[in-house]
Amino acid sequence: MNVSHMLENSERWMVELEPHLDLSDEQLELQLRDEDLKDLILYRVKTLEDYFESFDPNWKRQLKDAFNTEHRFVVSIDENHEYSEQQIQEIFTDIDGIKESRDLHDWLLRRD
Repeated sequence: MNVSHMLENSERWMVELEPHLDLSDEQLELQLRDEDLKDLILYRVKTLEDYFESFDPNWKRQLKDAFNTEHRFVVSIDENHEYSEQQIQEIFTDIDGIKESRDLHDWLLRRD
């Protein structure tokens, strides 16, 4: 499978790290690959700021103004799983250093 196909078939989650952790997206991805993600298949980890960069400039500016991007990442997982949203949240927040996890689109609509 190529990368674009994988990302088309993925769910995106916002994962927030504890404030004392200062990891890059590559470091977090390596850490997540070493964790017990149950049957979740991890595709990619990207900083929330980098994720916003892929948007139209007007949207990008609005999103950056509306949301704190510090210590937040977008984690793409395969959408073909049998877990509920709550179960996925628990899988991520059971990992040491992850403060919060939420479906990205739900989180963006609710704003924190």
